[in-house]
Amino acid sequence: MNKTDISNIHRTNKIYWDENGNEFLGAIVLPYYGCNTLTENELNLFGDVAGKKLLDIGWGNGESLEYHGNNKAAELWGIYISKNQIDKAAKCLSESGYAAKLICGAMEDECGLPTDYFYFIYSIYAIGWTTDLQGTFNRVASYLKKDGMFIFSWSHHIHMCMAFEEGKAFFKNNYFDKTWSERDFDEKNFYFAPGKYQLT
Repeated sequence: MNKTDISNIHRTNKIYWDENGNEFLGAIVLPYYGCNTLTENELNLFGDVAGKKLLDIGWGNGESLEYHGNNKAAELWGIYISKNQIDKAAKCLSESGYAAKLICGAMEDECGLPTDYFYFIYSIYAIGWTTDLQGTFNRVASYLKKDGMFIFSWSHHIHMCMAFEEGKAFFKNNYFDKTWSERDFDEKNFYFAPGKYQLT
């Protein structure tokens, strides 16, 4: 993928998130990891976050950061492509008495985050929006302390391939298609690569 394509994807997705946020995605903020999944209360992936420094990649409206604030995390950080989501998260956190260092940028880009710093980095239903998965994972690894943990959730690719009509399920997209394409959600556009990070 060339730089122009990546720039177009970032611009389109930034506009989408700036204008729409993620109010419709209530199931993808902690303690939830997604629709019809076990919760953090059941999985206990984080354990005790008290006194720990955490980075949220794609924080939505800030509820997952608030969740960790409620559990006495020492520092809350986040990175998100949308400036408007910074304002929403800051409002959500301030209403609960918390503050976070919120950075506007793409997760795959250099954004001035400290290296060897975070005990937990997590992404609840956002990691699949990256245009460079390996590059993003490399950056995450550089931000983590040696004994730190990276926790993320994302839907199985099959969900983007299936459709249901008249009580029947069928494939609407090719499972093996890894190209980025413009999609419509509620008459708003964003870019998505349906098979980019599929499990095979």
